[in-house]
Amino acid sequence: MKISTVSAVCLGLALGCFSSSALGQAENNAGPDLAKVLAKLDKVVAGLAKVSEDLAKLQKTNGGSAKDRSIKSLSSQLSSLKKTTDSLAANLANQAKAFNAATDLLEQLVALQSAAAKKAAQPDTPVKWEYKSIFGDSRVALEEEMNAFGKEGWEFFNITSFGRGSAAFARMPVK
Repeated sequence: MKISTVSAVCLGLALGCFSSSALGQAENNAGPDLAKVLAKLDKVVAGLAKVSEDLAKLQKTNGGSAKDRSIKSLSSQLSSLKKTTDSLAANLANQAKAFNAATDLLEQLVALQSAAAKKAAQPDTPVKWEYKSIFGDSRVALEEEMNAFGKEGWEFFNITSFGRGSAAFARMPVK
């Protein structure tokens, strides 16, 4: 019983069940209550040892069986299949993102093309012009007047000489 008590106390320490002060008190006051706890701990340790033995035996007996090998092979294949499926899912998710981006871009292009087609279908409003003509006896005087009108936005489209002078013709869109 002394060895069982020591093994139970060691197990209790390992599992953190007893504090060191509680162990000192247990050794000094080893009464009937502590004996019951130690007996139960001995049964638990014995049970754990039996389970460990049974697991070791089970591994030895099933280690070479065809059933165990096929279970391991099936498990390996399922693991490989899961990795392949995860990779395929990630690939499909990336393709879906790329497809959505391409779809958005295509929608924008169609909208721009539609707007351009509507604008092209509208008839151009003919430009309305206002005309002016100026006359000058000298080339210098005519150029000064043309520069003054040019600053106001007039566009000269023809200059003609006649007799002793020249005429310049200008236009500007009516707003």
